[in-house]
Amino acid sequence: MDTMNREQTETLNKPATDYNHAAFTGLLLSAILLLSGCGLTGNEGDESPEASDKFFGNVWSSPQIEHFTQYWNQVTPENAGKWGPLEPARGEYNWSNLDAAYALAKDNGFPFRFHVLVWGNQQPRWISELPQEEQLQAIHDRMAAISGRYPDMEYVEVVNEPLHDPPLKQDEDDHTAGDYYEALGGAGETGWDWVINSFEMARTYFPDAQLVLNDYSIVNTEQSTTDYLEIIALLQEQDLIDVIGIQGHAFSNRADTAITRMNLDRLAATGLPIQVTEFEIDGPDDEEQLAEYRRIFPTFWDHPAVIGITFWGWRPGMWRTQQGAYLVNQEGEHRPAFDWLLDYVENNP
Repeated sequence: MDTMNREQTETLNKPATDYNHAAFTGLLLSAILLLSGCGLTGNEGDESPEASDKFFGNVWSSPQIEHFTQYWNQVTPENAGKWGPLEPARGEYNWSNLDAAYALAKDNGFPFRFHVLVWGNQQPRWISELPQEEQLQAIHDRMAAISGRYPDMEYVEVVNEPLHDPPLKQDEDDHTAGDYYEALGGAGETGWDWVINSFEMARTYFPDAQLVLNDYSIVNTEQSTTDYLEIIALLQEQDLIDVIGIQGHAFSNRADTAITRMNLDRLAATGLPIQVTEFEIDGPDDEEQLAEYRRIFPTFWDHPAVIGITFWGWRPGMWRTQQGAYLVNQEGEHRPAFDWLLDYVENNP
C-alpha cells in the first residue's frame, strides 16, 4: 500500500557492490547503538532509542534516509524491490536504490527485510504479456537474481496482500497487477496454491532467510484474522513460513485496541513471531496524532509476539504526507508524537 519512486536503470550484469569494506564500521556503530541512551526532545540529530529485543525500523527511500541511523535500526526498501521498479524490462534491473537500501542495513548491522517478491501491484507491464510457462520462468529468474545479489537478508517478504491484492488482473485497463496468478498455480486444491508455491520457490532461493507473509487490515476484525490464519496454517503444514507480517497503516489500525490485542493473540497462538511491517499514524494536527500514538502504539509494541515494527516513512515526502503522518516537520523538528514515541520505546524495551 505505497507509491513507486523513479529509479535509475542498470543492467543485470552490473557487478554487485562490495559491502565488506564497511564491516568494521557497521559493527562499531551497532555497538554504539546498543550502549547508547536516548535524547528524547529537540530536533533531528538526537541519539536513537536504547536498544531492545525488538527492532524499531523504517523504510529506505530518498526522502526518508536523512538522519536515518540516529533513530532507526532496521531497513526495508519502500519501492526499490518491487518488480515493476526493479525490472521494468525483462532482464534489465534497476539495482541502484535496492543496493543503497541493502548497504544501509549491512553497513550499520541492521536487519534487512526484502519487500516484496509476489504482489498484485506495481508489477512490470511485460509480465502479463507472457504465456504462463514464461511467466513462471521469469519469477524463477527474478528470485535467482535477487538471491545472488543479496545473500545476507534476514527477512524476505514472499507474498504481500494475498487477501486484498493477488497478482491477478481485475480489468483490462490494469497493467500493474502482474496477472501471473495462474502461472503460480492459482487457487488449486487448497484455495491458496499460488501462495504455497511462491513460498516453496522462495525457500529454495533464500534458504537462510526468514520468510514473511504480509497483508493489511488483519487484526482489526475477527474475520480478517480468521482468513489470514487459514493461509498461515497451510504454510505451516509445510514449514514454509517463519514470520507473520501485519501492516499497520493508519487506515487499518483504528479498531478498538481490545479487538486488536485479541487478534494479535490469535496470530501469536501459531507460535510464529509477528512483525508490524508498514506502520504510520496520520496527524492532521499534533494533538490528534499524539493521542492516536498513545492509544495504538503500545498495543503492538508491548505484545510479546511482536519482534519489531517498521514505520512506512517518518519525514515529509512519505506516502501519507498529505495526511500528516510524518514525525518531523519540514524544519526537522520533532512533532510531539515523535518525542512521546522515542520515550516510550526507550522505557519499554
